[in-house]
Amino acid sequence: MADKKKSKKYQYLIFALCSLLAVAVCMAVLVVTVRTVEGESSGTVEYETLSKTEIKGETDELLAYLKALTQKSAKNRFIKADTYTDVSVDDNLISVYGDDNGTDKSLLIYAKNKMLGTVDGYYPEDYRGVFGTVQADMPVIDLPASLVAESRFSVGEADGDGNPVYNTDTGELIDPDYYFITLYLSEDAVSDNTVATLFSLDEKQTVAEKIKADLEPDCSVESNDIKVKELKIFAKVNRLTDEILYINFEKTYSIETFIAFENELQILGVKKIDFEYKAVKRFEYKYAGIGFAQASVAVAPGDETALTVAAVIEDDSEYTVTFASSDEAVATVDEMGYVKGIKASDTPVTVTVTLEYLGEKFTDECTVIVSDDENNG
Repeated sequence: MADKKKSKKYQYLIFALCSLLAVAVCMAVLVVTVRTVEGESSGTVEYETLSKTEIKGETDELLAYLKALTQKSAKNRFIKADTYTDVSVDDNLISVYGDDNGTDKSLLIYAKNKMLGTVDGYYPEDYRGVFGTVQADMPVIDLPASLVAESRFSVGEADGDGNPVYNTDTGELIDPDYYFITLYLSEDAVSDNTVATLFSLDEKQTVAEKIKADLEPDCSVESNDIKVKELKIFAKVNRLTDEILYINFEKTYSIETFIAFENELQILGVKKIDFEYKAVKRFEYKYAGIGFAQASVAVAPGDETALTVAAVIEDDSEYTVTFASSDEAVATVDEMGYVKGIKASDTPVTVTVTLEYLGEKFTDECTVIVSDDENNG
């Protein structure tokens, strides 16, 4: 038998990054019809699975669903969101005007790269939310349907056109346990205060001022027009538990800048640089809790097996994990999660794991079958 103390960190997996996937008590049966294409023909495929909330995909319904989930997340101190912003620029969409009349284009490229560095440097470093504190900056999506130009919805992973994606080897739908929701906002949404807050659109002025400051003293900005080209919300939701896995707030900006070169470069005059950049702020949700990796295990009388649990907590927070057996005459479990069969029984034993964390208790159960049947295990 392996040394129990050495095995402790492998059974507990206390700091695992995976979220707890607990199957909800009250479940509904959902039959989903999705579109698939085989060769030049198209048809439908139906499958039946479990879902906590049945969603059909209308815009009003999707907005109400996301509102409810994000409101719950913002109020629950045992849900946190790790956030970060990713910035990308499509080099093919960068235009530098000014290699006419013998202008040294490398100087313009220098100015362009300095502008891109300013944009990239503006966005903050990663921020980690903390369990136990209600986070005021966690987003709540509360938008009218009139601000949504287009919505896309799928059960399982979908491509950019909303068509389901299948595993090429197995033919099975990829990620069938998840909802994928995409909302493209209308042009009118840019002037909406709620949208401006969700997407932090007030940053446009700050970015413009930083570009101007960073280009000095080599050149000055005569005009710097930053516009919102596209706003998009993308969410992945565990539909078995109604838990958000992540939400992306994606914004595409277009920048058109007229730069006047200064000092010894003044002869270059005024040149124009324009480009687009995309900033995606991502909220990755984590849910405090604990769960067994196995729904059930089988063990023979006299034998022992280890149960594996995964808990989501803060690394530096205090916690306790305990195990209990519903019938120790049939099977026992120790403080390390090792289950030992005592005697065969037709009645399964329930082993419960309890996480005590920040004054709350989180539990999960595993069914243990003790049998001397050689085929068990």
